[in-house]
Amino acid sequence: MTELRSIEKIELSNGLQVEFLDGSRLVAGDRWLVKIVARIPIEVTEENFRAVAGDGALYGEFIRERGSPVLFTLEKERNFIDEKEKNSILETLIRELKQYALPYMGHPAFARGHLKRIVQEFEEKRRWWK
Repeated sequence: MTELRSIEKIELSNGLQVEFLDGSRLVAGDRWLVKIVARIPIEVTEENFRAVAGDGALYGEFIRERGSPVLFTLEKERNFIDEKEKNSILETLIRELKQYALPYMGHPAFARGHLKRIVQEFEEKRRWWK
């Protein structure tokens, strides 16, 4: 697994914090996989769990299995990049991610929407295994 190196943290208008991480790695000779990861931890409280699940009956089970916080992760990558171009490609990926994803991630309903998807997946998996 590639080690992620923290590049920058940004406080979003909705109170969340996004961290940009560099996951780039050498793949062959002087060729790189250039990868940027945006990661946002979202705390799961009984209150926000109830808001997306309808009730809190599964909250304890969810926390035992998934824990808190849950992570939203967005990745962009370019493969087989010449070592001389690595840094400029990384900067371009960061700039593009900031331009297009920050408004989405900073939306007031972002955390609730992401948590809702995570809880729905949890409930579906739970039904599947019963």
